Amino acid sequence: MVRLECVPNISEGRRQDVIDACVAAASTRGVRVLDVSSDPDHNRTVLTLLGEGDDLVRAVTALAAAAIDRIDVGEHSGVHPFLGALDVAPFVPLEANEMPAAVDAAKRAADALATLDLPVLLYGKAASDPGRAALADHRRGGLTRLAERMARGEWPPDRGPKRPHPTGGVVCVGARPPLVAFNLLLDTDRLADAKRIAASLRESGGGPPGVRALGFLLESRGKAQVSVNLTDCDRTSLLDVVHSADELAAAAGVRVVETELVGLAPRRVLPAEGAAALRLPRLSETQILESHL
Repeated sequence: MVRLECVPNISEGRRQDVIDACVAAASTRGVRVLDVSSDPDHNRTVLTLLGEGDDLVRAVTALAAAAIDRIDVGEHSGVHPFLGALDVAPFVPLEANEMPAAVDAAKRAADALATLDLPVLLYGKAASDPGRAALADHRRGGLTRLAERMARGEWPPDRGPKRPHPTGGVVCVGARPPLVAFNLLLDTDRLADAKRIAASLRESGGGPPGVRALGFLLESRGKAQVSVNLTDCDRTSLLDVVHSADELAAAAGVRVVETELVGLAPRRVLPAEGAAALRLPRLSETQILESHL
């Protein structure tokens, strides 16, 4: 069997007892929990799991059951876009030629999650149609808007009921290449600055290849943040992202003062100069994917 990475995100980053219960649920036989990253402003926790496809499907299903028992999306608040208690569950191949195994695991996970009365939307390489591959298209308008689109038959789920689960909402399950989640902290509390920088930093806005970005205000820190997903680690490095962000921030009259890595990153995206070149105050060997393989 092929070992895969799975990076489920749950819509809880504040209540440690809920996070602990969800992590425990995901810690099933044959699955290693490599990393748990929580953020109170995003109100989100990112888990990184490693295992064979069958084992990961069981772990994600157990995680979903724990999440919908403890998280009510109707009461959820946080700056990060969300649709469900178990919000996303992407399956990631460790080698490029293993993508078919990731797609197969994603589709089997979708079948299993639907038995929990959860609507499932497939995205990425597992999408049912190329026009439904982008995660952003599933999230557009938020959960309320998605429920309306589902009810009218405009955006039907790929598995499960045609209305959101009362507490669990909707889950997006995908298969995708590795990506790096990376946050840039600005020396300002102006959300408008973060949004402008994010818009220009995105590949679609003229930024480096494979960069997606959003601007947020972190109330707990009193700072604005640019949150980045680097989806093409072979064409763009984290240092490329920081250099581009520095130029855009300077044009806005602000600075990038600190960065943070969310979850794990492949070693090849990190600069030879080390973490200091990224203004990354905390980087341990355990945050490098290859150290777990």
